[in-house]
Amino acid sequence: MTRRRGAATIVAVLAMVASVLGSSAGLGQAAPRPHPVGSAGSGPARASSARPGTNLLVNAGAEAGAASKQGWATVTIPGWRVARGLPTVVRYGNHGFPAPASPGPGHRGRQMFVGGAGGTAVLTQSVSLVRASGTPLPAGAGFRLTGWLGGSATSHAVADVRFLSATRHVLSTQRVRPLRPAQRSTHALVRKSVTGPIPAGARTARIEVRLDTSVMNADGYSAPLVGYNHALADNLRFTVSTRVRRPQRLAPPVAHIPAYDHVFLYYFENQDYDSVIGNTKQAPYFNSLLSKGSLLADTFAEEHPSDGNYLAVAGGSTFGIPLDDPLEENPRYTIDRRNLGDLLVGAHETWKDYAQGANGPCDDTVHGAYWNDDPEFMYFRDVRTRPQYCAAHLVPLEEMSNDLRSAATTPSFSWVEPNDCTDMEGCGIASGDRFLKQTLGQIMAAPAWTTQRSLVIITFDEDAYDHEHPAQRVATVVLGSTGVRAGFVSKTRYTHYSLLRTIETALGLGALTDNDRYAQPLNDVFAR
Repeated sequence: MTRRRGAATIVAVLAMVASVLGSSAGLGQAAPRPHPVGSAGSGPARASSARPGTNLLVNAGAEAGAASKQGWATVTIPGWRVARGLPTVVRYGNHGFPAPASPGPGHRGRQMFVGGAGGTAVLTQSVSLVRASGTPLPAGAGFRLTGWLGGSATSHAVADVRFLSATRHVLSTQRVRPLRPAQRSTHALVRKSVTGPIPAGARTARIEVRLDTSVMNADGYSAPLVGYNHALADNLRFTVSTRVRRPQRLAPPVAHIPAYDHVFLYYFENQDYDSVIGNTKQAPYFNSLLSKGSLLADTFAEEHPSDGNYLAVAGGSTFGIPLDDPLEENPRYTIDRRNLGDLLVGAHETWKDYAQGANGPCDDTVHGAYWNDDPEFMYFRDVRTRPQYCAAHLVPLEEMSNDLRSAATTPSFSWVEPNDCTDMEGCGIASGDRFLKQTLGQIMAAPAWTTQRSLVIITFDEDAYDHEHPAQRVATVVLGSTGVRAGFVSKTRYTHYSLLRTIETALGLGALTDNDRYAQPLNDVFAR
């Protein structure tokens, strides 16, 4: 968490928010909508035919899944693979974006794709080009790719399709003609399309939506404002002129996560991936864990600054909170939404947040290196407004050693909170490494680890605000008393929502929002 910014800086940031993105009333996301039907882009397709002219893209208008409340946080985008950047989804009518009645698609939904706060963003989706029988398409089949695109003086959207052979060789590429500079607008979308023949031997069409920007300061202070990518896209369509195998229904990615009795979660702060991984001088203990567990080498945070990234796991959303970590400024700021604690209690599981430096249970004060938003569950109304419940779940770190004495007293879910010194931001990487060694050593010596199935996830809230590329890549390590691959390095792209989805599945909890419901779970780190 970047702390103690001057009042003038905060005022300036908030003024920029109002002028560039604006602020929307309310704190939470809208309730999830029914899940649409379409091609999931993965998994077995149904053996029936789609009529010529059927849109073969899933979530082609960004309607499936959550929207970013203010526009600066990433969200899970069902059906699409993020190949680059931090793309997001924004509602029509958000200040600085097209309104529901702005020029654009006549049958638009409520949401659109946006480049976001991480530089150029790329989304891809693959479509099968075979008939229901599995045979190739007939000679002479054609295609059409259409999209409604928008942008700004520094950002614009383009789309193309690559036709691939059975061996994944690129046979040809066709691109929608890009917008002319005079057509780029953050308040309007323009229809663009490309048509042509499908090359002989094509088995797959890979559609790529590139939300391009020339802005380079996408990962510095106030990045959601001064480094924002305003490229826009909506109502994408990819059709072919002949019958093709019908796509399957859109569904959350299948989770291959074993059941665990206990999950422990650590968040450290504001360090780039390369500042920690391989840094055996300052983080010898952290790096010693890499041979014992799995390293997630392509994991990304949702936004700058800190608190939204904590809320992504605690609540399945960043909830559009202001850029000044609002609980630090206003102790009455609360979010009236369900959270991970609610899921745990509903599943008859136990949980605690162990906060270093807390002066007793449910400490809602600021003192020394302890801040009242260190226990992120303090943001939630159903925690803050119930003193007895709050005191039972938000406790000082010292209670953890007592609870670890038996597996029966060890919570099903434990969030282990360093303070603002030992979080690796306030007092450096070495201080956090010592904190991790001391507390994780206790966990690994406890009966919950030695006699039961326990999982540990160690991650970071965000990177170091220093114009890293790619922006917001954070180090994450997963360890298990059993079941986790040792010495494995995952190259799969994950987010904090992936961590939440994995925790939910490991403890049998269900889901909070479409962000975690559709997030890619950490399947590859578990031995099968």
